[in-house]
Amino acid sequence: MTIRTTSIGLATLVAMSVYGAAFAQSASDTDLTAQVRAQAEPEIEITEVPETLSDLVAGLDGKGVAIPLTGIPEDAEIETRTLSELDMSGGGGNTVSALDNALSRAQTRLDMLQTQIDGSDAVRSAIEARGFTSDDVIGIYQTAKRSLTVLLDDRA
Repeated sequence: MTIRTTSIGLATLVAMSVYGAAFAQSASDTDLTAQVRAQAEPEIEITEVPETLSDLVAGLDGKGVAIPLTGIPEDAEIETRTLSELDMSGGGGNTVSALDNALSRAQTRLDMLQTQIDGSDAVRSAIEARGFTSDDVIGIYQTAKRSLTVLLDDRA
């Protein structure tokens, strides 16, 4: 009798551990699927558009230079702003030279961003409508979930 009770108890324990392992496996599969989807659908961070030339210079080493354009919805609202529309006060000529130095340091990232723009019909169309090309883009900022601001260098 003791053998039979022990056998039933052991069988129950084995069955529960197999069920628990299967449940754990399905939970980790769900987690893995969510991770793969998150990698396949990158989210763009909302960033502030610089209001001054000094803000732009400070931001060129940060998020303003390159964002993953694969995350831009086709129906995104795209605004363009030019460098001359920024507040130029507070830095004088030193800020303009600082901008040129920052653009030079960020050139590799800018090249990557400009290549991505060439592959995005929505962004490319918005900048071409203002008479610019991807080579004139010095930053893209997501200002809301479906809203972008493209900053263009309009210096001669």
